Amino acid sequence: MKNILLVEPAYKNPYPPLGLMKISTWHKRKGNNVQLIKDTPHSPSLDLFEENEICYKKLKNHYDIIYITSLFTYQAQFVIETIRYYIDKFPKARTRVGGIMATLIPEYIKEKTGIETHVGLLRGAENCPPDYSWYPNLNYSISFTTRGCPRNCPFCAVGKHEPIFKVKENWPEDIDITKRKIIFWDNNWLASPNFEKDVKRLMKFRKIGITQVDFNQGLDCRLFDEDKIKLLSQIKIKPLRLAFDNCSEDGYIQKAIQLSQKYGFKDISVYVLYNSEDKNDTPEYFYYRINEINKLGALTYPMRYRALYNANGQYISDKWDKKLLRALKLSLMFYYTKGMITKSRDAFKKIYGNNGNEFKHKLYEIYEKDKRINSRLSRSNSRIKSDFVVP
Repeated sequence: MKNILLVEPAYKNPYPPLGLMKISTWHKRKGNNVQLIKDTPHSPSLDLFEENEICYKKLKNHYDIIYITSLFTYQAQFVIETIRYYIDKFPKARTRVGGIMATLIPEYIKEKTGIETHVGLLRGAENCPPDYSWYPNLNYSISFTTRGCPRNCPFCAVGKHEPIFKVKENWPEDIDITKRKIIFWDNNWLASPNFEKDVKRLMKFRKIGITQVDFNQGLDCRLFDEDKIKLLSQIKIKPLRLAFDNCSEDGYIQKAIQLSQKYGFKDISVYVLYNSEDKNDTPEYFYYRINEINKLGALTYPMRYRALYNANGQYISDKWDKKLLRALKLSLMFYYTKGMITKSRDAFKKIYGNNGNEFKHKLYEIYEKDKRINSRLSRSNSRIKSDFVVP
């Protein structure tokens, strides 16, 4: 019997670490002891182990394997700090690092820590259901009906992390029937040959009390048709998530929104990528896309692109600039809620204008206004500090 420690680094993540939850089940089935923790910044006042030195001394030679997960590349500093810490604290343990960042930039992690990462999915754990016991207050189940995506979009990490598009037949085993919601992390469910079969399975779950379904990575608007939307209307998907990331979706997204509304979907959210490497991704085309969505009465969820293989996450497209990106972020923080652009047509025009040129002009105005406010605050803080200087 082995002792296993599962660690999620200290970065912010609205969801629990699904990979670690699967690894927990995998090792428990082998009869091993498992502990799952959320890491903390490593200072004497906050450190998980340093705050209890007696506990640490007992555990120093206790763990046989330590698994550390990773998420996005712009969170690299948290991952590197966690790896270094646990290598130092538990030198006799075997340290394994996996996840999205570990797959995208394994050379960077090896350079910083000496660790060879696991690239892609962990085969043994992949077919195991999540161990929900670590998150007793979680009110939803998590699963995939498929892995990978046939699109291979250049801005997306899926092709590297999950290079083969395949159906996951046993996904119902991931569902905890005591929870009333299922969140699927599929990258392209509508491309699945099992789509109709999956809808029928979800109907059965609905009959036993699972009242809400969310495909939170979005559904491919290019694969929408009347037959599919009829099937989707039989299950309570909330919100219905779509995407308008590039020119290939123009025309399809408008029809998908209208079809969805025809069949009773009112809560529709559309991801819109911006600041990407796509030559067509200009501020003007971004405005065109959010305007098209707003005209149809759907919510827009802008998603800033960050370079896949860049550990600092500070990518700025040559079609955008720092001022526009800052102002767009401010507009989402102060004028709307949860980073989404609301359905209100009047509010949309007031904040973003009537065309692409007005859009850029209004964003520059927001940037300059914020700059003036920060300048006044800086001068005010300087005066306050000077009042406390002893003559």
